[in-house]
Amino acid sequence: MIKAVKVLNTLSIIFFMVILLLVYAYLPIMVDVNVEGLKDIHKQTFFYYIVGGFVVVNIILRLIRSLGAKHLPNEPQAWLSAIIFVINFNITLLVGFIGVWNNPAHIDPSSYAYLNYLGPVFIAIWVIGLIFLFLKKK
Repeated sequence: MIKAVKVLNTLSIIFFMVILLLVYAYLPIMVDVNVEGLKDIHKQTFFYYIVGGFVVVNIILRLIRSLGAKHLPNEPQAWLSAIIFVINFNITLLVGFIGVWNNPAHIDPSSYAYLNYLGPVFIAIWVIGLIFLFLKKK
């Protein structure tokens, strides 16, 4: 199961890069990230912030996984490793929504608002599964 999770983690990184490059290609020069107090940023700045944030988050998650899951059995260790996939998928959905948000002439952003809620739902499912996994073992 650990190998399957590692494949999913790799696929999530590839999926993130494909979506980021696709969004980057269609972004206007000045990107509205829809955050209060933050004015529009240049699309290259957006790209490098997103890539840098993605790399930092993945390094932190891999360090936490390697430190926290060393002495666990395979199933909980694989489940803890799956948080990398879940977080990567969440970031990918947010980048996709920012891309939709900045292209209202071509795509209606309101029909893609569910992308903002899908990531936290997956995180909640992961947490519930983790709790169930540890309770099942006892």
